[in-house]
Amino acid sequence: MQKIPTMYPRDEAKKGHPVMPGIKPECAWVEAGEGIATRKLDGTNVKIEAGKLFKRQKPKSGEYDEAAYVEARPEDPGDKYIWEAFNALPGKLDGIYEAVGPKIQGNPDGYKHHTLVRVVPPAPGLTAMGDVPRTFDGLLAYLVVEQIEGIVFHHPDGRLAKIKRRDFGLPWPVAR
Repeated sequence: MQKIPTMYPRDEAKKGHPVMPGIKPECAWVEAGEGIATRKLDGTNVKIEAGKLFKRQKPKSGEYDEAAYVEARPEDPGDKYIWEAFNALPGKLDGIYEAVGPKIQGNPDGYKHHTLVRVVPPAPGLTAMGDVPRTFDGLLAYLVVEQIEGIVFHHPDGRLAKIKRRDFGLPWPVAR
């Protein structure tokens, strides 16, 4: 399973590596109106493959969007809460998940227990959002107003694309 591509190229010269206008070719289908949008959850990105738990690990150096999945280790204190969520998950279906809960990323959605929510393919509870803009300026304006971390677009053929508040330099979490 590949990392979900960010829709726009990054300005690597600027602090925070914000995105710049100009859709990436592999994400052009979003601007063409194809696929559905779901809300991006704010948690820790993990995947389950062949019954094993992997966590996304950012590189120590290199391009900002590059990342790899490494196997999570039960004895690693940094993996404690994702293991708690994994162990509570019935079925352990292959896919990409967000680990969410009281001790993960500040828990902006108020989960009571550490939980894995399948985002690729989307779990039944992760429903399509309404009319979401699909242009650089439209998405920026939308995320200025909406109190969400970001959006993941799902194409019927399995392609994915995402955009986050942080990609535009907008704060997250938003002060409530």
